[in-house]
Amino acid sequence: MCSSDLQLDLVEALLDGTEVWPGLAVDADLRWFLLQRLVTAGRRDLDAIEHEVDGDNTATGHRQAAVARASRPTAEAKEEAWVDIVDRPDLPNAIIDATIGGFAQRDQLELLAPYRDRYFEVLPRVWADRTMEIASSITMGLYPVYLVDDDTLAATDRFLSGEVPSACRRLVSEARDGVLRCARARARDAQD
Repeated sequence: MCSSDLQLDLVEALLDGTEVWPGLAVDADLRWFLLQRLVTAGRRDLDAIEHEVDGDNTATGHRQAAVARASRPTAEAKEEAWVDIVDRPDLPNAIIDATIGGFAQRDQLELLAPYRDRYFEVLPRVWADRTMEIASSITMGLYPVYLVDDDTLAATDRFLSGEVPSACRRLVSEARDGVLRCARARARDAQD
């Protein structure tokens, strides 16, 4: 993942065309990839996303724009994405999935932390009101997988101790196992 200023400068130069690599075609897919990294890092904003989607007014362009909008490193962007994912049943499945994909960014933990408890609060409603496909996507995609700590494990255990639909229980249990494995790996790495 590009995160240093030097790396992000290069990403900007490739996107803007001021850096050209022989044999590298900066097509629509690569443009979105580069732009999304810059947006996630706070180097580009909503105007840049809207400009890009104006030039790529396709279904793919709209999905990529949804990813980029949700990946913006602001509390407002996360809240907008959350509302779109959880409270907007009118959005197409592909846009919901794309928004989920942009919401959880591993370098935005402080923005994701407030959603840990909200996630467990909304799951029963999601499973009652949404299709199995969307409920599954929301359950897997919004689980606080990057918040690898005892609070996530405890919140998960509290949720699983209640009455939970079996499909939801399975998905949340699997996600919990992933966090537990990561926590164990971190603890092991700290010993070395």
